[in-house]
Amino acid sequence: MDVAMASMNMQMAQFQTNYTFGLMKMAMEDMETQAAAMIDMMSSVSAPAQYGFDTWA
Repeated sequence: MDVAMASMNMQMAQFQTNYTFGLMKMAMEDMETQAAAMIDMMSSVSAPAQYGFDTWA
């Protein structure tokens, strides 16, 4: 009986580990998407003037 209980506890621990890693992976993919969107947004902003004055004025 103790062996069956230990096996069940191991299965639950493995499930919990897999679930935790799954949530972490989803969060990391979401952060990656947000970072890519921010990079796209920042690339549309022009760089500041090199010599300290605005060349567009």
